[in-house]
Amino acid sequence: MKPIDASGTAPADSSAEILLVGDVMLDRYFQGKCDRISPEAPVPVLHVRNTFDRPGGAANVAVNVAAMGCRPRLVGAVGSDPAAARLRAVLEADGAPGEGLVASPAVTTTTKNRLLAAHQQIARFDEETPLTDADVRRRMIARIDEILGTARLAIISDYAKGVCDSAVCRTVIEGATRRGLPIVVDPKDADFTKYAGATVITPNRMEAAAVVGRSLRDPDDAIRAAREIRERWPIEAVVVTLGEQGLVLVTSDRVAMIPTQAKQVYDVTGAGDTFVATLAAALTQGMDLERACGVANVAAGLQVSRIGTARITWSEVMEEIDRQSTASLGKVLTVPDLLRVVQRARSEGKRIGFTNGCFDILHHGHVALLEAAARECDFLVVGLNSDASVRRLKGPPRPFLPSAARQSVLAGLSSVACVCEFDDDTPLELIRAIGPDVLVKGGDYSANAVVGADIVTARGGRVVTPLFVPGVSTTNIADRIAAAARDR
Repeated sequence: MKPIDASGTAPADSSAEILLVGDVMLDRYFQGKCDRISPEAPVPVLHVRNTFDRPGGAANVAVNVAAMGCRPRLVGAVGSDPAAARLRAVLEADGAPGEGLVASPAVTTTTKNRLLAAHQQIARFDEETPLTDADVRRRMIARIDEILGTARLAIISDYAKGVCDSAVCRTVIEGATRRGLPIVVDPKDADFTKYAGATVITPNRMEAAAVVGRSLRDPDDAIRAAREIRERWPIEAVVVTLGEQGLVLVTSDRVAMIPTQAKQVYDVTGAGDTFVATLAAALTQGMDLERACGVANVAAGLQVSRIGTARITWSEVMEEIDRQSTASLGKVLTVPDLLRVVQRARSEGKRIGFTNGCFDILHHGHVALLEAAARECDFLVVGLNSDASVRRLKGPPRPFLPSAARQSVLAGLSSVACVCEFDDDTPLELIRAIGPDVLVKGGDYSANAVVGADIVTARGGRVVTPLFVPGVSTTNIADRIAAAARDR
């Protein structure tokens, strides 16, 4: 997979309209404590402490599209009932108005009622009637044709509640294709014929297995299934989501496997909706499909770490990508990466410390200094003289150890947060760039003689010279080793 970066903080065009057609529903949550079994039947008793409503199904996709900075134009069917009024209210509150929803007394607004004890669902009961009203479908098709004229992308969010029949899907796909718009499909129907011609389809493991008629045990099985789906229907790209095994992407010329992102799963509700919404937003930004899938995968990982359907914003996704990138860098950083890491640490309220040196043959004096420096701050950055810099300062045959080795040894110390090489004779420019809160040097330096002291104190920081371990230095160690070798 290509690396994901967090360049940009919002979609390029926040006014981008996305047509979204699908089965909308209201998700109702009853949250409380469960600590006994009913005397009337062998069922748990939930003491409800809190209730809340959220948009579900295609409505959840809509609010996530809005959270990504785009403008969802939602088309679906609702009843003339209190649940419909409540759904419109929560959609409006989440920035995804439901003016495209078609109301009919012949329709029951789909409502999923979930009972939560702590972070776990213990039961769910649904209220729904599949859509069969031909007049409602005709009205939806008219709205789809109208919205396609200004849309940048189309989404079909099929929850198999009757909205996304063949006529509706063909209207979306054929109309979008004529206008050159990408079409993203989140399917539920096992007959993919109505989705033929879509740009991207995103079945999960069970949905893909139902289509190809066999179980998918691992990513290799999913890749074979995705290829079969592409061959049977003219769909440009197939993304099979595999839960804890990540996802696979298959197009005509590439296969990508993207690992899962979730650290701790509290509730998988809405993860697919979040994935589709983020994928669509990323595609409107002009991202290539593989990178867009990676970004969407991060968003889905954020979703499952929360309770119920939740709005995941574009900025949250970018921050998570940035955090993951930072974590994957390790301790040895280039200057640009170091500045990014320092900025994050500072935003978390951490005091940034800095010290520097050649650290050529690391000895107990170095270790004592670094431990003392770490006690003066929350995040210790060590500036390391490059090989050329050491050679200029110390003369041949220094350094005894190359920079890569010295960096590796320093990075292995728990006292050190980050290591960054500099090529100048002094770390002045690095100090200027970092702006540390604490500047640390050994006790053999006076505070006013420490390079960069004026920069740090001018911005309210401190200069600390905590200790000096006498009788130990790299030169002394090297001399003793050389003398021992001569005496053999």
